[in-house]
Amino acid sequence: MAFLELVGLPEGTPPRALEPETSVGSGAQATWRVPSKDLAARHFTVHASGDGKAKVVPASAQHVVILNGEPVPVGGAAVKGGDVISAGTAQFIYLNKESDKRPELPEPRGPAFLVDAQNRRAYPLNRRVVQIGREIGCNIVLKDTSVSRFHADIRSEGGQHVIYSMGSGGTKVGEETIKNPKMLREGDEIRIGRATFTFTEGKAPTGMKVVDLEEHADESFARRETVVYQKAITGSHDAFKIRTGPGAMTIGAVVVLLAVVAWLAAR
Repeated sequence: MAFLELVGLPEGTPPRALEPETSVGSGAQATWRVPSKDLAARHFTVHASGDGKAKVVPASAQHVVILNGEPVPVGGAAVKGGDVISAGTAQFIYLNKESDKRPELPEPRGPAFLVDAQNRRAYPLNRRVVQIGREIGCNIVLKDTSVSRFHADIRSEGGQHVIYSMGSGGTKVGEETIKNPKMLREGDEIRIGRATFTFTEGKAPTGMKVVDLEEHADESFARRETVVYQKAITGSHDAFKIRTGPGAMTIGAVVVLLAVVAWLAAR
């Protein structure tokens, strides 16, 4: 019988015995419910056959699962004793037997940055989620009307950094326009609108200003399209008021007054 051990549980906690099909997630529909680890309701499934073979399969292309530091394709990947499966903030060790020796886990990864070489800035990816877009509430605000208000997220997933694209204008990693979450690797170029960022781990490149993600640009830019639209509506309404409002009444009164004066003059 195969087992899956959740890293970080109190010493002496036994690993989970796997059924032929064991789903892992944070929701009630998961066979093994693991709360507080940033997992989807049903994040991935481990298929364990009687001949000692096993396979890990993400619930969908939107559910990121990392096996020994590499992303698991939507069709799944074979696992063997000692393999480390990571998802959300959780790490699991696959064991052929409960008594198997546990492997040494990799050291936590160092800091990571998005580098904007053109403007000589480095944005630290030091949060669970870093939002990029035109909206002032984003962590990285781009003054570019071709960028969506909430265009892309870079999330910490399974000890890696993964980019999610939500913007209608598209997000490119290298020459690929991404539709599904993509794990970032050292040197990857990310293009959002007219901006280009380079993903790097370790220290920020020399000569780059490390930008506090709390510092946002001019709020009026993020809402500019909405403001312009409101002005257009208001302008039309004002024009309507000129034709039918107090201005028209004044003209009518002048006409009546002139008619009275002409009548008096004719008497």
